[in-house]
Amino acid sequence: MIKVEHIVKEFENLTAVDDVSLEIKKGEIVALIGPSGSGKSTVLRCISGLEIPEKGKIYIDNIEFNENDKENYNQLMRKMGFVFQHFNLFPHMTVMENLTLAQIQVLKRNENEAQEMAKTYLDRVGLLDKQNEYPNKLSGGQKQRVAIARALCMNPEVMLFDEPTSALDPEMVIEVLEVMQQLAKEGMTMIVVTHEMGFARTVADRVIFLEAGKIVEENHAAEFFLHPQTERAQDFLKKVMH
Repeated sequence: MIKVEHIVKEFENLTAVDDVSLEIKKGEIVALIGPSGSGKSTVLRCISGLEIPEKGKIYIDNIEFNENDKENYNQLMRKMGFVFQHFNLFPHMTVMENLTLAQIQVLKRNENEAQEMAKTYLDRVGLLDKQNEYPNKLSGGQKQRVAIARALCMNPEVMLFDEPTSALDPEMVIEVLEVMQQLAKEGMTMIVVTHEMGFARTVADRVIFLEAGKIVEENHAAEFFLHPQTERAQDFLKKVMH
């Protein structure tokens, strides 16, 4: 499904991602974890096309993800739904308008189709009654669930989550993770950058632990948390698992 080969991403004199290779199979849920500044979000942004790596290649469904090949590039980008840490909703638009905008502009759906799709996914995240509200009337957890619904309206094959719960209060974290767990049950391919170790442990199939832009360790989630192989991962888990 997704294959990343030896990518390097630099910002001025900092190498944020340093020779990272990984594979994600269809239907797999992979958690990217590690200390702050370890390159997790940058890897995710490279996979989504929001950042272009200086070196290396990314393949999606065996097609190279290359910004010079505009037609394929745009098609591949559409296969991915991205949910950010800070929701990125348009404040001057209602929830419904936030959900229908890209459907109409990008997928060329008509207004009715777009609204039906939006209602379906708002219902799934438990927010159908908020369709006419503006984002500033919503709690953080509600905003993030709207952002997830918005991404799902585009029928992505892969959902990319960049620390979707880090800006939320603890009780709101649960409502967002529940939506993600439901997606996992339905077989959605997901790559999740997260600090929520409980989620990584119980929902992810595989955990990839990064530090200083490199993959230090990767394993099945249960195995990683029970028997981390590297000293660095052991040390990290000691600090974050309470």
